Amino acid sequence: MSDLATALAQCLARVQRPGDFYATGTFDLHPPRLEVEGVGAIALPLLSMQAEQIKSIAEQAPYGRGTETLVDTRVRRTWQLDAARVQITGRRWAEDLAAVVTRVAAAFGVTGRVEAELYKLLVYEEGSFFLSHRDTEKSPGMFATLVVVLPGDFAGGELLVRHRGQEVRLDLHRDEPSEAAFAAFYADCLHEVLPIRSGHRLTLIYNLIRPDGEQLPQPPDYDTEQAQLTALLRDWGNPRHSAPALPLKLVYPLEHAYTEAELGFDTLKGTDAAITAVVSAATRAADCDLFLALASIEEYGYAECGGDWHEPEFEVGEVTESSESLHDWRHPDGTRPAMGALPFCGDEVAPPGAFAAGDDAEPEFSEATGNAGASFERTYQCAALVLWPHANRAAVLAAGGLEVSLPFLGELVRHWEAAGRAPADPLRAQARALAAQIGATWPQQDWARKEASEAGRTRALLDALARLNDPECAAVFLAGQSAVGAYGPHDNEQLAAMLARLPSARAANLLAAIVAGNAPRQPAACADLLGRMSADPAGGPEPWRAAALALLAALTTQEQPPPSPPFGLHPRREPPTPELVVQALTALGRIDPTLADRALEHFMAHPERYGMDNILLPAALVLHAATVAGPRTTAVAALRQSVLAHLNQRIAEPLEPPADLSRPAGLTCSCNDCQGLSRFLASPMESIWRLKAAQNARTHVSEVARHSGSDLNLATDKRGSPHTLVCTKNQASYERRVQQRTQDLEQRGRLEH
Repeated sequence: MSDLATALAQCLARVQRPGDFYATGTFDLHPPRLEVEGVGAIALPLLSMQAEQIKSIAEQAPYGRGTETLVDTRVRRTWQLDAARVQITGRRWAEDLAAVVTRVAAAFGVTGRVEAELYKLLVYEEGSFFLSHRDTEKSPGMFATLVVVLPGDFAGGELLVRHRGQEVRLDLHRDEPSEAAFAAFYADCLHEVLPIRSGHRLTLIYNLIRPDGEQLPQPPDYDTEQAQLTALLRDWGNPRHSAPALPLKLVYPLEHAYTEAELGFDTLKGTDAAITAVVSAATRAADCDLFLALASIEEYGYAECGGDWHEPEFEVGEVTESSESLHDWRHPDGTRPAMGALPFCGDEVAPPGAFAAGDDAEPEFSEATGNAGASFERTYQCAALVLWPHANRAAVLAAGGLEVSLPFLGELVRHWEAAGRAPADPLRAQARALAAQIGATWPQQDWARKEASEAGRTRALLDALARLNDPECAAVFLAGQSAVGAYGPHDNEQLAAMLARLPSARAANLLAAIVAGNAPRQPAACADLLGRMSADPAGGPEPWRAAALALLAALTTQEQPPPSPPFGLHPRREPPTPELVVQALTALGRIDPTLADRALEHFMAHPERYGMDNILLPAALVLHAATVAGPRTTAVAALRQSVLAHLNQRIAEPLEPPADLSRPAGLTCSCNDCQGLSRFLASPMESIWRLKAAQNARTHVSEVARHSGSDLNLATDKRGSPHTLVCTKNQASYERRVQQRTQDLEQRGRLEH
């Protein structure tokens, strides 16, 4: 068990009551009837005319200094009316106010009855303010002040509240006319109203009171626990003091149950909220990451069966397999990072054994089947705080896999960019360290590397390194991972951009390694990458010669790729495409035209892989269009001539419709029914042949006819029994040749111009 986990749990066990020194929020306002003596009913939102009327009967608000009550507009400039001159009625207003008081009490962590007593109505105008001060006890049992800002058109007037070195700035203006804002704070808190920049603000001030005889609440004070926890976390993150046995992360389960929809730092209940407030402050001070997540434990195993065979009774037996994971992450600011599931172990749980409550989760039993005995599975889930020092971040996230580490890396980079992209910013150093760790722990299995590349994860890492301006880390990744399989065609844009930022000699070596390691199975992708790198005429072709030779070797070798490992997880060599021919001849021709000539010789020598009509002809059309107005390598010119010769030969063949109804047969079967079909196909006079036979015989003849490509339309006449196969001659072969001739002429025209 981890001593750190035990120490953290013991520290937080003393945090028993939730609450903060302030509370704030909004509520939907059911318009009350607000009447002011001497003015009458007040419209909401507040009208400027009525604000002036209230001011005309109000007095300048004083402030207290010691035992004195003074009026000094240099300290406080606002207008006030005593509660006796204000009347607020309406059943819904009483309900709204009671709901606000309940919310404030919950935020303060106060139990028992709390009453709101109207104290003043205040009118702030442009330039109004109130310097920092504390409220005095205005009624027996008063412990806090509640401020309700009614709807009105104003700007400024933010409320600052300070307590024990902490400060919050609350903007109580709302644009929605049916919404009001409130703020409450303990009476001993310093608070200040900043100047109103425009308009009028109408405010109700309430005293929050406990009934006579009950102890007045105070803001919870967990400074001791917070300081102890901060010291504990700092020592954890200090590599000079950390012991090898310390866990990389800690998982602290919360008390209440939360669904995925309601999980959030601002929706925690009771003691969970208090503990989270202490942990949040400590992690900020100790340079630790803090998350809220759902922790899931899944267990599988054998079930013990009792009772009789009519009504068996099952009990949980031996656990044979289990998994623990953290998922559905939340940041303290309320955002949801796009991180996948992260595994955890028992030594990382604080307090140790905290998930033992999962043993009471209801299991799901499965009865014995065949040779398998009865089994059970059980799932337990709860919310938990998850934290680790910044020093552990790279190791924790990299151990969680790319679904966890890459989204976090992306967030770090975005935060660094938003902070100004300073090279010395610690965020950049943290991101670079995480990127390096991700590269070092990249999946090693070939299938996993391929999957990561296809999912865009290689590209995501390279993009992050480019934004961090860290080509050195990228070079390490390219040499250690991309060159041995962590590579795919979608990576080429980022790869080319990153290679271009490296010194020419190093980029050339890396490119050669990537091509040599991947071209045997992904020649088209490697040819495209080589083409991107050789496209810049300023750099010259010589640095890329080694990569070009590696590509040519992969194209021309007659050896098959290494055999696949078990389960067929290793990707086989991709089939050739016109794009491969285009990219290979283009890239090789830029670097050394003789290499392109050798590649074309290989393509032409293997028509079984590089078919003239499906591979070489489409490639020739693309290359001719790309070079029609510019220089053309000998390989491109030779490919064009070969394709033109192929087209001219086919165009020169006679093209006439059939002279009679005889059609080529070429049937592969000589059974009686197929012999009858052959005689029909050879007949110059017959156009229709019928076979009245059982279904298996009709099906056999149909399949033989289709396989031979005979010029026949096949149909079934279902009248009578058995049904009849009807074969009707057509001119499909001639029509296909007509279409082919039209296409050949069009393609020859494109190649000749």
